[in-house]
Amino acid sequence: MRKFLSFASALAVMTGIAVTATTPAHAAEDRSGAERLTIPTSSACRAGRTVMQGMVAGAGGQLYIVFTKAGGEAPVLSRWLRDGSAWDGTSWTCAGAPTSIPTLGHGNDLAYHPNYQGQGPAVIATQGSQSAFPSDDVAIVHLDASGAIGATEVVHLPIGDISGLCYSATAAGGAGKYAARRAGNLWTHPGTGALTSGWTLVKSNLTSHDNRSDQGIDCSENYLWNTRSINTSTPETGWNWVYQYNWSGGDVESDIGIPGRNLLDEIEDITHVGSDFFVGVNRNDGADDSVKVFIP
Repeated sequence: MRKFLSFASALAVMTGIAVTATTPAHAAEDRSGAERLTIPTSSACRAGRTVMQGMVAGAGGQLYIVFTKAGGEAPVLSRWLRDGSAWDGTSWTCAGAPTSIPTLGHGNDLAYHPNYQGQGPAVIATQGSQSAFPSDDVAIVHLDASGAIGATEVVHLPIGDISGLCYSATAAGGAGKYAARRAGNLWTHPGTGALTSGWTLVKSNLTSHDNRSDQGIDCSENYLWNTRSINTSTPETGWNWVYQYNWSGGDVESDIGIPGRNLLDEIEDITHVGSDFFVGVNRNDGADDSVKVFIP
C-alpha cells in the first residue's frame, strides 16, 4: 500500500471534508514470484535440520542459508553456488555438506560483508530472534576468497537484542553501512569500525501491523526491506508482510504481501543480487522449502 495521498484526499483533508477509504486499511499486493530454488527436507545441504532460518547472497551470487533443528537447535550454515546464467530453478546448487557452527545460535538473519574489518569477506549472523530467542550477540563467519566457510568469532552488540541485520556496500555514497532492527527500532552503523560501538538509533517506531513475527531484513544503497512472518496467532488467511523503508526508517511502501498458504508458508529472510530480489520460505508441513523471486 503506497504511502501517498491522492490530490482529492489531500484537498479533502485541507478543507475538512470526511474521506471514506475505498480499500482496506492493510490492503496487500501479492509480490511473490517464481520459485528459484527448491530444498527438500532430505537435502544433504540441510544435514537433517528441518527449519530454514536466515539467508543472504554473497559474492558471485553465492547463497548462504542457516538451517536448524526445532527451537533453533544445532545450527548449520549451508552454501549454494550459481549454476547457469539464468535465474531459473537450477540457479543454485549445494556446494557440499553444510558446516555445523553452534555459535550461529538461532541464525534468524544473515548479513554479508565483502571485507569485514579488512580481513576479507564474512557472513554475519544474528544469534537470536526477537521473540523467543533474544540475543545481543552476532556470529562472524569468515570466508575464504572462494566463499568457503572458515573461522568463526562472536561479537557483542551494545544496542541489545536484535533479530534483523543487513549490510550494504553501496550505501552512504559507497562507504557502506549496516542496519539492525530491534523490535520497532532501527539502528545504523557505518561500514568501518568495530560493531561493538558506533550504532545510531534512527527510528523507534517502524511501521508494521497486527500479530506477525520479526524475521530477516535486507538493505541496498537507498532502501531497507523488513520482513514479518505468519505465526500461530495469525488468522488462517493471513499473509507474510514486507515493509520498505529509507535509511532513516521513513515509509516507502508497506503491506507488500507474500501469501502464507493457510499458515504453512513462513517468510524467513530477504536478500538481493543486483536488481534481483529473493525471499526464503520455510514450509511448516514438511513440504520443500524454497527461495522465490520477490517483486519489489
